[in-house]
Amino acid sequence: MYLKEREIAPSLLFWRNMNTEKIRNVLTEFVNEKGMKLFDIEYRKSDQTLTVLLDEKLDMDALEKISGEISSFLDQYEDEFADNYFLDVSTVGVERPIRNEEEVRDAVGEYIYVKTKDNEYYGTLTSFNNGMMNLKVKDKTREKDVSIEYSKTKKVRYAVKF
Repeated sequence: MYLKEREIAPSLLFWRNMNTEKIRNVLTEFVNEKGMKLFDIEYRKSDQTLTVLLDEKLDMDALEKISGEISSFLDQYEDEFADNYFLDVSTVGVERPIRNEEEVRDAVGEYIYVKTKDNEYYGTLTSFNNGMMNLKVKDKTREKDVSIEYSKTKKVRYAVKF
């Protein structure tokens, strides 16, 4: 069932059990058929929101259209899911997370943010070999090279350079 408060408001869905892996699997296929790529889904129990993140650049009209299509598509699974949830469909944006080593390799040459237990870095990822991330970071007025073991990172994402 799809309820619309405003044109861009999240839709309210009725599900019996929150099975995010099943949702991820069926949505991946559905989104791929639309010529798009699913980046991730996230369920936050605290506010009962299922967020669907698309790896696309979409304007508001296109985002509203695909949001309605995803809502209608998920309605056919309402007997398998439970409780009331809000559906929020959005894009990952320019500061998208880098979630695994494959995505780190894809980010070589890009400006990124890295958080470790003790430090935070903004810099250009110059290479990634054997689990080591090599960044060129600015330290006051000069550049320096920093090596960070990927397994020791807490957060890695693309960043906007000002």
